[in-house]
Amino acid sequence: MMRMIGKPIDVAKRWKEEGCKLIHIVDVDALNGTSTNLDIYDNLTFFINVEVECAPSIATKLLDLKCRVVLSPSAGPAVEGFREKRLLVAKLPPGHAVDGRELAAFHDVILEEADEGAVEKLLSLGKRIIIYEKDEGKIRSKGVWGVISSS
Repeated sequence: MMRMIGKPIDVAKRWKEEGCKLIHIVDVDALNGTSTNLDIYDNLTFFINVEVECAPSIATKLLDLKCRVVLSPSAGPAVEGFREKRLLVAKLPPGHAVDGRELAAFHDVILEEADEGAVEKLLSLGKRIIIYEKDEGKIRSKGVWGVISSS
């Protein structure tokens, strides 16, 4: 989508000037295991934090660039040996049960459908929690670390 609204680097710089601290990227190529956009991520990480949803097969390349890597919780065993644990983010789909063992390798967790019970469980596991803007009003807990906005 960034390419549709301008040059990705220029768009990201504008967003940073507007107060954005992190850009969450859903990269269809990266989700399919293709590393087509690594040059863009490399440039972005010089001035803003970037997290990319990807397949486990390219996660190490993104970690080398200091990107945060968003994976399915089922990828946990595949990332156990990664050095950059603080950059690993699990994305829990709606209705997914919170499982401490499955999430052990991940530092942060994105809840696609946030509810108070899931937030409390993740807090008890010591995870930083990221929710979507649409769920922000449903959560009373002060433990939410970040909110993904669509704007």
